[in-house]
Amino acid sequence: MRRAILGLGVTALCLCVSAAEAVERLRVAGTGVGVALMRQLGQTYQAANPGASLWVPDSVGTIGAIRGLAAGKLDVGFVLRTPTADELPGGQAIEICRTPLVFFAAADRKDVTLTRADLPALYNSSLSGFAGGAVRPLLRPPTDTGTMLQVGFFPELAKILPAARERRGAIMALNDQDAMDAVEGSRTLVAFGALAPIIAEQRKITVVPLDGLAGTVDEMAAGRYPYDTPLLLLLGANPSDEASRFVAFARSPQAAQILRAQACLPSSGG
Repeated sequence: MRRAILGLGVTALCLCVSAAEAVERLRVAGTGVGVALMRQLGQTYQAANPGASLWVPDSVGTIGAIRGLAAGKLDVGFVLRTPTADELPGGQAIEICRTPLVFFAAADRKDVTLTRADLPALYNSSLSGFAGGAVRPLLRPPTDTGTMLQVGFFPELAKILPAARERRGAIMALNDQDAMDAVEGSRTLVAFGALAPIIAEQRKITVVPLDGLAGTVDEMAAGRYPYDTPLLLLLGANPSDEASRFVAFARSPQAAQILRAQACLPSSGG
């Protein structure tokens, strides 16, 4: 078996920050879906609150955020699912927005379109080519939260994805940023992931229409596009006042404008 794994990523709990930074900065970390969003919210929050300082590292993933918060290494986590009571005893999960989950390809592959019936063939590498040439799937680990969401929406892929990972020449990305990097640099890769980081990071990527739908926030809000994920903020059992203030800000009308502009539809109360 030969396969490429793109990026070793940030280990889930390698939240390396000096003791001085730990005291002075609000430590906010989580899924690659939300990194750019949290950095934008953080800049606005800091501008409105002189003296406040946020540290938002590269992706540590949903699991990394939950574990980091439980271990006291984080003040606020941002994740794609609610942790169990065992994972984060006494913690709080607050949904701030929802973003579409889409298939995407390099910016110049606007010839690629998919139907749900095409998906098994895509991951079996038997999909017919398009005007711009053939495409192949970019895969994610089975424990990745995005992968679990994908299988939840498309259960017909549950048995196909493990075989696809084992196929000779398979390419796998470990996080959202690695996946977007890989797709930007290839004319053949098609990946599945959240729309918000594509927009927030201004990626040179095109969304692949699925069953004639473009996967926009407007389609999602109108109930026409059913594939989406929440972005949630997590607080531990005894959050600091600063952490609670930041979460409250993330649900404010000012934050809602930022989230909506980056393809994450603010949740009720935002």
